[in-house]
Amino acid sequence: MKELAEDFKSIAKKDKPLFAWMAVNFLLSLWLFLIPFLNLNAGRAKIWARYSDIDNGYAQNDWWYLLSFAVLAITFGIGHTLIAARLHTKRGGDIARLFLFISAIIVIVGIRFLLNIIGEG
Repeated sequence: MKELAEDFKSIAKKDKPLFAWMAVNFLLSLWLFLIPFLNLNAGRAKIWARYSDIDNGYAQNDWWYLLSFAVLAITFGIGHTLIAARLHTKRGGDIARLFLFISAIIVIVGIRFLLNIIGEG
């Protein structure tokens, strides 16, 4: 754990672009984490969710379905930031930045997909 803390300190001091990518990835993941909770009506057993842009079909599904996106957000926000810090130490900053760039793209696709499901996209 101390090694990881030292990795973050060295990244914050020496590699500002990588630290910025870590912040972007974390903030996008935080947004993906909050969207289901802000649109969740857990008092109801079922919620309306849009599943297709082709026929604009709506269906009722369990509200906890949306929480799977929160788990995805935690994985990307925390897990990928920790992996990028380790990659920076072992392989260099370029690989870590590429990893975070790809992670951010996946989170953006997840946000867009979730907004389509809840009918706001």
